[in-house]
Amino acid sequence: MNKTLKFAAAFAVAALVALPSFAQRGSADFTHFVTLGDSYGAGFQSNSLNERHQVWSWPAVVARQAGLTLCPSTAVASDNCFAQPLVSYPGIGPELILQSLTVGPVGQAGQGTPLMTTFGRPYNNLAIPGGTVGALLAITGAEPVTPTDTTPVVFGRFILRGLGTEVQQAVAQHPTFIAMWAGGNDYLGAALAGTPTRLTSTADFKTRYEAVLDQLIAGAPGAGMVVGSLPNQIPPYFTLVPPYLINPATGQPVLGPDGNRIYYVADLGGGNFGQLPVGSYVTLDARAQLGQGYGIPAAFKNIPPFNALPHVGEPLADQYSLTPTETAAIVSRVADYNAIITAAAAQRNIPVADVKGLFDHVYGAGGLKVGPVTISPAFVSGGFFSLDGFHLTDLGYLLMGNEFIKAINSSYETSIPLAGLAQLYANNGAFFPEDSSSNITVGTLTFADGVAEEIRAMWATRAPVRRRGVSH
Repeated sequence: MNKTLKFAAAFAVAALVALPSFAQRGSADFTHFVTLGDSYGAGFQSNSLNERHQVWSWPAVVARQAGLTLCPSTAVASDNCFAQPLVSYPGIGPELILQSLTVGPVGQAGQGTPLMTTFGRPYNNLAIPGGTVGALLAITGAEPVTPTDTTPVVFGRFILRGLGTEVQQAVAQHPTFIAMWAGGNDYLGAALAGTPTRLTSTADFKTRYEAVLDQLIAGAPGAGMVVGSLPNQIPPYFTLVPPYLINPATGQPVLGPDGNRIYYVADLGGGNFGQLPVGSYVTLDARAQLGQGYGIPAAFKNIPPFNALPHVGEPLADQYSLTPTETAAIVSRVADYNAIITAAAAQRNIPVADVKGLFDHVYGAGGLKVGPVTISPAFVSGGFFSLDGFHLTDLGYLLMGNEFIKAINSSYETSIPLAGLAQLYANNGAFFPEDSSSNITVGTLTFADGVAEEIRAMWATRAPVRRRGVSH
């Protein structure tokens, strides 16, 4: 008997020791679910924020799978639902639509308007398009209107409505569970500006990210939490325009006497001018500049059809290209950010959703296979990126939401079902106009004039807004 008891006791201790440990803070109670973040969290798609896609933001996907009801635009504060700052179609952008594979994406006519500005409490989804990690601590929605308003300030006016920062409003709701994905704009702004000098420093990123987590924990000490890692891939916005000279008559690269492609001339950074190295990227909005001759070597000044362009021989400005060195600096900084996120989360017992891993699979050989569907980063046909070239599609956000669900299930031992792709088959208004036929012209895909410039203008970044008495 004694031997049996000793064996049983030893077995029980061994079983306890062998149990897998998992990080968790609070519990997986979604009674009051709050999310923070940027354009990915808001459900921004194809250069627009609108209600047709906001319902597929990754926070909305998680909320729905956790059993919550999404608030309609007519909801009131007392309604028990997950509230988002809905905007009427075609949204604030407006949304890009693919008229044909020849013309490419064009903006819809008109603009949408916010539908829930008088909603009597903070929204559950507080994500601000264009916001950096620092913006979660700084922008309140009460900033005065100025000619130099940044994107997050513009969106903050009707999302935050002067009720406090994202962090303050999240805490004010007495959340039982908090999810956050932030940091993308801390490096995307640098990529759009064509220079790693615009990257948020690792020291500032660490200070701000930890401050966000600590303020959330202090304000909601019993809430469960999950955050997400950052991808480091180059989105289609930077790969659609070749970095070398193209013959407009044939669409083929122009070759030099040595048989090699002729790369554009540009500011390579710091006032150093020369031809772009192999492996460089030219941004989508460089099209207008290239169309005037910028970047085309001076040797083509007298060669048709380039001789008709007024700025042949003048280099592209630094903002229109990324050299391999600049790209490597940005990718390296993203790795630093992920290390900060992972360490900060681990120290606070917060699980991390593997968003980076999702992108790695999508960009991997053969793409990401989900049942019979193959998802890749290919523009239009890949199904992952929307028509602005760097925000996701409804499908992309659904997959991102599933990464958060996986992290929650793993760390909190819950069984929240993953969102299935089948529900999106009835939601394919994305890309195509409602009155379009199914006969899409096959040809070379380009962006309609002005579209790339509008996208860049929407996401132009400036110095962060600082407010007295608000940590940044």
